[in-house]
Amino acid sequence: MRKYYIFFLFLFLSRLSSAQRLHATYEYIPSAMATFKEDVYYDGTVKIAVRDSMPIRKQELNKDGDDEVASSFSITIGSGKRYNRVVIHQNKADQQLETRSIQGVNYLVTDKFPALVWNTDYTDVDTLGKHVCHKATASYRGTTLVAYYTNDIPVPVGPSKFGGLPGLIVMLYNESANPNYWYLKEVNYPYAGNIPVNDKYIQSLPKLSLEEFVKKDDQINEEQMRIMYSKMPMMEGVSVDKQKVRGSVEQVYEWEHQ
Repeated sequence: MRKYYIFFLFLFLSRLSSAQRLHATYEYIPSAMATFKEDVYYDGTVKIAVRDSMPIRKQELNKDGDDEVASSFSITIGSGKRYNRVVIHQNKADQQLETRSIQGVNYLVTDKFPALVWNTDYTDVDTLGKHVCHKATASYRGTTLVAYYTNDIPVPVGPSKFGGLPGLIVMLYNESANPNYWYLKEVNYPYAGNIPVNDKYIQSLPKLSLEEFVKKDDQINEEQMRIMYSKMPMMEGVSVDKQKVRGSVEQVYEWEHQ
């Protein structure tokens, strides 16, 4: 299966000059403390999302002008200290590839992505930026996704792992105590530029399934929390809630229901 996805990655990169393609730039906001740039490339068959690991500077966010603006950060994976999370998804495939990191070690992770069943039976219509948008919702790994998509750009993609709607996703967030937000800032359609992804570097990464990766990451985090709690002074009548809370969109994974 890994060879299957790498084949589509090479196919995607080789069709740059011939296909009608899209490039969308999103702001990804996981908390009030940081905002990141995420670029999405699509050729009609394969989507590649690339999220910069460095937060966008405040002066970039406060630029005057149009609501859809581009960030000046470059995106190159495997070239230095900057690490970028990359998601690769081929149309209608039940798996995705993504690069993820634990304690400075990068991995290529296979995610058996659950099918998103979007509910588009809403009458809500909003204008976001330049686009007339329609509402859609879907259940996803312990949370509810809320998306606003536009028929102005009839491309079924969106940020990160998400897509499958009749048009490009302009805004997306999840309903939780710690919601993550994505906002469309710029779109080029059709797109004639390059995709700054180092496919050889991606292939060279150690391979894990998403379940293996999450369990490994959880184990490290739980050990760090155990050490932290062990150093805290004990107070009579006061208990510490050690319940696991994920700050990402993915709250509960499929194997955790088993």
